[in-house]
Amino acid sequence: GVGNSSDGILVLGATNIPWVLDSAIRRRFEKRIYIPLPEEAARAQMFKLHLGNTPHCLMEANIQELARKTDGYSGADISIIVRDALMQPVRKVQSATHFKKVSGDRSRPG
Repeated sequence: GVGNSSDGILVLGATNIPWVLDSAIRRRFEKRIYIPLPEEAARAQMFKLHLGNTPHCLMEANIQELARKTDGYSGADISIIVRDALMQPVRKVQSATHFKKVSGDRSRPG
C-alpha cells in the first residue's frame, strides 16, 4: 500500500442493495450496521417534513394512506415522490396550450 498509518481516516460506505456488492468489497469493511427502512409512522412524518410549508390539500388521512402505500420505500424515495408531486403544477402550465386572461393583481394573496 501507500502507507501504514490509518490515523484519522474513516471510510464509510452506504448502499440500499448490499446483496449485489462483490464479496471482496464486503470483506474490506470490518463493521456493518443495518439501518432498516422507515416504518409507517416515520414515513408519514417524512411526507410532512418534505411538504414543509408548501400549501397543499392533503388531510391527515391522505398522509397516512401515502405512508401505508409506501412500505419498502426509503427516505430518499419519499423525498423524490414529494418533489415530483410538487412539480406537477409547473408541468401542467408548461404543457398548457390555452391561457385565460384575468384582471387584477392575482400574484398577491388576499
